[in-house]
Amino acid sequence: MELKKDLIDQVNRLTNIGIALSSEKDINNFFKLILDEAINYTNSDGGTVYTVSENKKSVDFKVICTRSMNLQLGIADTSKWPSVPLYEKNGEKNIKNFVSYVVHTGKSTSIDDVYNQNIFDNSGTKKYDKINNYRSISMAAIPLKNHENEVLGVIQLINAMNEKDEITPFTEQHITMLTSLASQAAIALSNKKLIEGLENLLYQFIKSIAAAIDRKSKYTSGHINRVATLCEEISRKIQKDKVYFKDLHFSEDELQEISLSGWMHDIGKITTPVYVVDKAKKLETIFDRIELVETRFELIISLIQNDIIRSRDDKRKQELNDKLKYLEEDREFVEKVNTGGEFMKDEDLDRIDRIYNFKYETGGKKYFLINENEKTNLSIRRGTLLPQEFDKMREHAIVTHEMLSKLTFPKKFGNVPLYASAHHEKLNGQGYPFKLTADELPVQARIIAVADLYEALTACDRPYKKGKTLSESLRIMGFMAKDGEIDKDLLNLFIDSGLYLEYAEKFLKPEQIDEVDTEKIKAMYK
Repeated sequence: MELKKDLIDQVNRLTNIGIALSSEKDINNFFKLILDEAINYTNSDGGTVYTVSENKKSVDFKVICTRSMNLQLGIADTSKWPSVPLYEKNGEKNIKNFVSYVVHTGKSTSIDDVYNQNIFDNSGTKKYDKINNYRSISMAAIPLKNHENEVLGVIQLINAMNEKDEITPFTEQHITMLTSLASQAAIALSNKKLIEGLENLLYQFIKSIAAAIDRKSKYTSGHINRVATLCEEISRKIQKDKVYFKDLHFSEDELQEISLSGWMHDIGKITTPVYVVDKAKKLETIFDRIELVETRFELIISLIQNDIIRSRDDKRKQELNDKLKYLEEDREFVEKVNTGGEFMKDEDLDRIDRIYNFKYETGGKKYFLINENEKTNLSIRRGTLLPQEFDKMREHAIVTHEMLSKLTFPKKFGNVPLYASAHHEKLNGQGYPFKLTADELPVQARIIAVADLYEALTACDRPYKKGKTLSESLRIMGFMAKDGEIDKDLLNLFIDSGLYLEYAEKFLKPEQIDEVDTEKIKAMYK
C-alpha cells in the first residue's frame, strides 16, 4: 500500500509540474520550476539546468542552485559559469565532460562519487570545490529530449541526501522519476520554442508586408516604420507615466499587440491603386497630364503668334498680343495649381473656370486649353485627390480591418484588427471607417491614431505639401484635442515626456525643429 501511495504521489507531482510548466510564460521561471522540482524530489543539495546553444556547439548555464552554500535558484551568471563545449578543438565530440557526454549520448547518467571515477574529467569540479570549500560527491544528469529525440538541454543534480541529510548515490527510482520530469519539461520547452518561433515568423512576415507597402509608394517610404516605432515609444512612456496614465500598465503581450497593430495599420493600402497612392500632382494619372496641357498652351500660343504675323489689322494684333500675355500667365498659374496645396481660393477656382472656357478658333478649327476632367482635377481645393479618389484612399482602413479580421491571431493578439484599423477614428465619432466614439476606442487604438497623425503632419516626403514645423504640428494637434478628435491625455504625455522632440530629432529636417510654447499649446484644449 505504501508503494502504491508513493506511486500516486509521484504521478500527482508530475501532473502538477506539467501543468505549471505549460502555463509558465517566463523562460527563466520555467527553468527554475524544473530544477526546483528535481532538487525537491531527490532531496539534492543543488543542481543546474543547461540548454544546448543555438549553434549546437556548447551547453549554456541557465539556472543554478546550491542550498548548503545559500546559492538559491537564480539565473546563472554566464561570466562566472562559462559554457561547456560540446566538441574538442579537433572537431571530435567532447565526451570527457559529464554534461556534454549526456548531450551526445542522450542517456541519463549518474556517478556515485565524482572524485573516485576515471570516466569523466573531474578537474573542473575539483577546482570549483576548492574555491568554494565544497565537496561534490554524487551526481546525476538527465537529458531534456523533445519528440524528435533531440537533446535540448540537461538537468544536472549534485549530492542526493537521505532522511539523515547524509550524501547518498542517486537511485534508479530517482533517475526514473527525473526522466519523466525531463520528458515533460522537454515537451513544454519544445512547445515554447515552437510558439516563439511562430510568433517571430508572424512578426517578421508582418514587417516584410509593411515594408512592401511602404515601397509601393515612392513618396511615403518609411511611413509605417515611423508610425510603428512611435507607437512603441508612446506605449513605453505610458508604462513610466505617473500623471495621466498612473493606473494603466501594459503587459508584455499588450505592448507587443500595440506594436503589431502599428506595423499593420496601413496593410489595407495593398489594395489602393498606385495612381491614387502616388498622385503627386492634381493632373497625374499614369503620368502627369500637365505635359499635355502645356503642349496645348504652346500650340495655341504658336497659332496666335502666326496669326499676329499674318494680320494687317492693328486692333486685331493688339487683341492677339493681349491673349498671348494672358496665356503665358495662365500657363504659369496652371503649373502652380497642379501642385496640390493646403487651400485654394475662390478666385483661383474662377480662373480655372475661365481657362476651361477659353477657346481659340483659327483656320476653321477650334482649340481648347483644358478639358472637363482636367478642370475638375485642377479645381481640387486641398491636396491632389478628387473626392472619389480620397474615398478610395480612405477605404484602406476598412480593408485593413477586413484583412486582419480573417486572420486567426493568437488570443493575446486578438485586438490587432480593431487597433490597426481605427487609426483614423475620432473620439467625437466623426472619424472613419466605423465612426467609433470615445467609449468604443481603447487607449491602444488612440495611441496609433496620435502616432499616425504626428507622422503625417511632420512628414517631409509628401509631394503636395512641405513637412510642418513642430510648432505648426502641435498647434494642429492641439485644435484636434480641443475638438474632441484625439485623446487629450495622450497629447499631454506626448508633449510632457518630450517624445515629440525625440522623434523630431530622429526624423525631421533641422529647419522643421523650431521653438514650441508647449504650455500655450496645452492651454488650447485644457
